[in-house]
Amino acid sequence: MERCIIFTGGRPEPFIPGGLNVKDSFVIAADKGYKYCKKLGIDPDLTIGDYDSLGFVPDECEHIKYPKEKDDTDLMLAAREAINRGFTDITILCALGGRMDHVFANIQTLAFIRSEGAWGRILGAYEELILLTPGNYSFKKRDGYSLSLFAYSDIVEGLTIRGVKYPTTEIQLSNLFPLGASNEIISDTAEISFDKGLLLVIRSKL
Repeated sequence: MERCIIFTGGRPEPFIPGGLNVKDSFVIAADKGYKYCKKLGIDPDLTIGDYDSLGFVPDECEHIKYPKEKDDTDLMLAAREAINRGFTDITILCALGGRMDHVFANIQTLAFIRSEGAWGRILGAYEELILLTPGNYSFKKRDGYSLSLFAYSDIVEGLTIRGVKYPTTEIQLSNLFPLGASNEIISDTAEISFDKGLLLVIRSKL
C-alpha cells in the first residue's frame, strides 16, 4: 500500500471527494481531524498530535501523542509519520477554510512532502491543490472548475500551458504577481510543462 489519507483540523468536508479510494488507503487523523474522519464514517488506522483541539486521545486505534509545545504542526507530524512509513502518495483532507495561517502552513506541508520524494495534494469537496516540480503534466478537464497556476518558489521558468483558454509558451512566473490565476481548460486535457521552480496548481469549483 502506497497511499495515505490524512484528515486534519481545518474546515470539515461535507463528503468524501469523488474518486478518492479510502478503503485501500492508510488513514491518519491529525488531532481534530479524528472528529471529521469519524463524522464521515471512517475509522482511522492512526491518530497523531497533541490533541489540544480534540480534547482527548482516541484509544480505538494506534495513537501517538506529542506535547503541545513543539515545532511541527499536527499535520506536519502526520506527514512525517506517513513518509517514515513509506507512503509516497499522500492526500490531505479538511485542510482548507478556517484560519489563514493554518491554510498557509498546510500548503507548506505539501512542499515538505514533495521535498521528501513523495507526492502530496490537498483535496476538498470543491478544490484541489498540488505542488509540482519541473516536468511534464496532464490535467483532465473538469466542467465548472478553474485552473490556476502560481509560482511557489521565487520564480518558475519555461512554463508552457496548452489546451487552456490562455495558453503560454516558455514564460516565467514570479511569486510577486498572480499571472496564472483563473485559467480554464478548454480541451479534453491541459498539458503543463516547466523547467525550474515549484509550481502550485489550484483547481477550484466556479
